Amino acid sequence: MDAHDLGDTRRELMARVLQHGGVLVAPFGHAGGDSHEAMILDDIAALEAAGFLEVGRDDEGRVHRIELTSSGYRALEVGE
Repeated sequence: MDAHDLGDTRRELMARVLQHGGVLVAPFGHAGGDSHEAMILDDIAALEAAGFLEVGRDDEGRVHRIELTSSGYRALEVGE
């Protein structure tokens, strides 16, 4: 996947991270409390695999931190 292949949903996810200074900690609020969590886990995994996001996970594998990479900033056409 390259920047041209990003759909609106994935671009919006990356923009959400950008709005938080490029790092989104506790992206789902309290564990299990956000109904959007399941819908965007696939997008997070795809963006991580493509190199646009760096994802931190807890000991149980739950996402607890999302950070834009240099490639992610370039895909959004903004500087770091």
